[in-house]
Amino acid sequence: MMSTSTSPRVQLLARLRSLATPLALAALVAILLLTTLVTTPPPEPIAYDLDASHPTGLLGLRLWLTELGYVVQRTGGLRFDLPDAADLLFVYPNRLSYSAAEAATLRAWVERGGTLVLVGPAAEDRELIATFGVRVASKLSYETEQVQVQPLLPEGRRAYRREWFTPGVTLDLSDAPQAVPVLALADVDSDRAALIEHAASKAVVAVQSVGDGVVWHLAPGIDLTNRNLAEYAQGELLPALLRNVRAGGVVVFDAYHLFGFSRVGEQIATLQDWLYRTPTGWATLFALIVIGGFLLLQGRRLGPPLVTVAQTRGREAAEYVRAMANLHRRAGEHTELARHHHHRLKVGLARRHAILPDLPDDQFMQALNHLSPRLSPTQLAAIHTVLTGLNSRPREQQLIELAAAVDQLLNMHD
Repeated sequence: MMSTSTSPRVQLLARLRSLATPLALAALVAILLLTTLVTTPPPEPIAYDLDASHPTGLLGLRLWLTELGYVVQRTGGLRFDLPDAADLLFVYPNRLSYSAAEAATLRAWVERGGTLVLVGPAAEDRELIATFGVRVASKLSYETEQVQVQPLLPEGRRAYRREWFTPGVTLDLSDAPQAVPVLALADVDSDRAALIEHAASKAVVAVQSVGDGVVWHLAPGIDLTNRNLAEYAQGELLPALLRNVRAGGVVVFDAYHLFGFSRVGEQIATLQDWLYRTPTGWATLFALIVIGGFLLLQGRRLGPPLVTVAQTRGREAAEYVRAMANLHRRAGEHTELARHHHHRLKVGLARRHAILPDLPDDQFMQALNHLSPRLSPTQLAAIHTVLTGLNSRPREQQLIELAAAVDQLLNMHD
């Protein structure tokens, strides 16, 4: 008879072959992650990012407002939702334009007493332009100073320098006659009369009353970014912007329209943020999808199985018995074996004492109790204990002990 067992070396080789595909997938995933880490360029600076310390970020402004005791929040989510407790709202040039309903909501909020700081707005934001009547002028100016037109900045200086090598962007106030210029581009030696005469066409900062609220219009470049706070003293505008805001109030930045539906500009603080918003996280998700697909396919058989020559040989009877015994043993199922020893004990006793082995256990014990000569109480108790134990689904060790007790009882009656 051929041996059905295999050598340990053959088993080891078979296991290594079965692990070849998972190991190859793991190596592929590691290569993808390493390639992504090496080839991913450093992220480009995101303008008006509240958490960024680069020149066009707003970290300095956010920390300053927090240090002054204000609560800084940002809008986000799947729709524009301005907090009810908001006192001041910063709106920067947007990636996502305001809808007519959103612009109406914003104006109604200002009319109820809110303070809006509006940078720009972008030319594509027609609803926002139509709501407040201020847009960015199409013509550029080349004056080197931003001069205070109205004494609305008592904490500030009369003139502020700007980048001399770039043309200045101004505001078009022609559709907003109620907007008052505050800062305008002019030469340092301009007289007061000429400055006031041309202020409306050269304004870079203007203030507008809307109902009970105030709108501050800032030209692009007057946006309180980190560089402008540090190099061009734009922080002196902040006390004027906060003049109508209650102490400890809520200051909100409109991140919803600024960054569109994406979450760019928000700090990566969770594992979900890292997975969804970084190239390395995308590579990790891709690797997980590949591994999941492999594991799914491992549970399927693609097409009919190929039968080898070794598989055509039928099983031997002893191999089948061993396989079934191992299945019962692994499943912890010993009912059939217990039933076998239970039947073996009753048949052995019935043959010796001429009683029926098919009687129920209680009747079988009564028949043993009325034998002549009578069995001792110790023997009857031992038989009753073994029969009861075999009927109570014994475990493997208990079954071994009961089987030994059956052999001992049968040997006592020989």
